[in-house]
Amino acid sequence: MRTAGGISLLIVLGILALSAGCAHVPPLEGNRVAGEEVSPRLTFMLARYEENLGNWNNALDLYASMDDPIAWFAQARILYIINNPDRALEFIDRLIESHTFVDEALDLRTRIYARKGDWNQAIEDTEILVGRYPENTQLRLFLANLKIIVADFTGAQEILRSLLGSEDDSMVLYTLSKACLGNKDLSCAKDQLRRVIELQPRFAPAYLELGRVHELLGEKREAESVYKQYLEIEPDAVEILVALSDLYISTNRYQDAVDQVQRLRQLSSDPQIIRKLALLQLQEGMYEEALSTITSLQEMSLEDSYYLAIVYAKLGRLDDAFSQLSQITLTSRLGCEAALLRSSILKDLGRHDEMMDELFRAWDFFSPRDGCAEAGYQLATELDADSRREEGLEIATKLLQSNPKDPVALNFVGYIWADEAINLDQAHEMISEALRQRPDDPYILDSMAWVLFRQNRPEEALAYLKRAVEKLDTDPTIHEHMGDVLQSLGKKDRALDHYLKASLLIRSSRDELEEKINELAD
Repeated sequence: MRTAGGISLLIVLGILALSAGCAHVPPLEGNRVAGEEVSPRLTFMLARYEENLGNWNNALDLYASMDDPIAWFAQARILYIINNPDRALEFIDRLIESHTFVDEALDLRTRIYARKGDWNQAIEDTEILVGRYPENTQLRLFLANLKIIVADFTGAQEILRSLLGSEDDSMVLYTLSKACLGNKDLSCAKDQLRRVIELQPRFAPAYLELGRVHELLGEKREAESVYKQYLEIEPDAVEILVALSDLYISTNRYQDAVDQVQRLRQLSSDPQIIRKLALLQLQEGMYEEALSTITSLQEMSLEDSYYLAIVYAKLGRLDDAFSQLSQITLTSRLGCEAALLRSSILKDLGRHDEMMDELFRAWDFFSPRDGCAEAGYQLATELDADSRREEGLEIATKLLQSNPKDPVALNFVGYIWADEAINLDQAHEMISEALRQRPDDPYILDSMAWVLFRQNRPEEALAYLKRAVEKLDTDPTIHEHMGDVLQSLGKKDRALDHYLKASLLIRSSRDELEEKINELAD
């Protein structure tokens, strides 16, 4: 006796034979086999089989041979999967017009519109479905998410609060926290996320979001506590470890960040994690460790070569540093940074002429392109130190032509004018603008002090110099200026202290400074 199960098995075996292309099985031609009509049921089974195998085009061809709403919906579904939304919508519209599978069609159309970013149409379709099925929690939750996307956070909250008490309160509360965040109600967001964690203690996204809310509120310790709370449950939670390491970086706890990223590296071979660890090790002066970390990368990017050059330079392996930097041309995206690093190494080696050549090459290449202003800053500074002040001023002037608000160039020009006691009012304006942009820059604070001193305002100058020394206690020029201002105020002993400190910090002796020291020491 042939059972239903037996019939199904025969059909499947027939399908397998067709797929295998056996010689004794005639091929399908449209919806015919060997000149005979194939039943719609068999065609549908063949189409479903091809669909299950992921043979989308074959499945579409088979469904297209059937003029039936089931086949229309199947084609719409496949076209949605393979990201052909326009053709999928044609079949969906046909279904809606024929009043068949309307709810399914609307549901699929909602997802198509959502994928396309047509959120208002997606909301309109979802609201129709919610009207028909008001008890469907998933539909209402989906609608709330759509409203969050279009920034209708109040509307989303109304829907979500009406869902509380349903079977899955944790997801409702988690979505509600997003709506609260959208309304910038961080207290509300915290409350919802805490309730989520009570209901789902292993739900990592809630811990992540709660930690981030604490960070937004400046509650760094609370954020750390939340992240660590989840790590007690799941010590190898990568996303939580990333969040915790980022928190430590944002609070300058670099060694703690190193510890967390080292744990991450044990869990993942992601190159970005390796690079992050190397940069942290560089930050902490762990140069040997950074070298080992960077060289463990299987493929080195341009950035990796640049950071490896920094590591070699820090370890005194300058030939290796130059070898890495030679791979980075001026035309590359790190051309500016590499040129500045090369010039810095040359300066440390005392190879002054080569350093200047490097800076001139970078300036000549980048200045017509309005790029790498840092090369201009450095070159202007070195020219000024070489008693080629006019050339330095020319470069700073070109920088200001490109960007009249450039704080470094404004400070450079303003300081030189102050130093030469010319254009003092204009110099004061330029330095004031630079200081407005960078209120804690010790060099600009020193420039402001110097222009005020030149304007015979030593008491005001002293206040700026005190701030400059607090920010940077190792610059000989700042200490020499402090000595000049203190001496003008009759505070000779303190002035001598600063002159002596400037003398210790300066790389080469200066007759003018020695004269100041000798005058006060006598």
